[in-house]
Amino acid sequence: MTDRYKLTGLWLLLLLLTVAMAQLTEPYQVTFGLVIIVLLGSVIKAAVLVEYFMGLKQAPLLWRGLMLAYVPVLAICISLTYVF
Repeated sequence: MTDRYKLTGLWLLLLLLTVAMAQLTEPYQVTFGLVIIVLLGSVIKAAVLVEYFMGLKQAPLLWRGLMLAYVPVLAICISLTYVF
């Protein structure tokens, strides 16, 4: 698979995840499970963006780790806020 097709496939994955999360949250009945599913989708999307579209796959571990840790930490904070 060439890089062009790989990026196109990843872009389609991001698009599908966005649409799926939008459809899941449409009924306005927010539950803890739904929040976790949407946040996990956001973590996956952020990882794809950082690794491939921002080009940090070959970056030093510090920068890559900081960017990859941002969304999971934010997801945990949002989950804790929802629980309490």
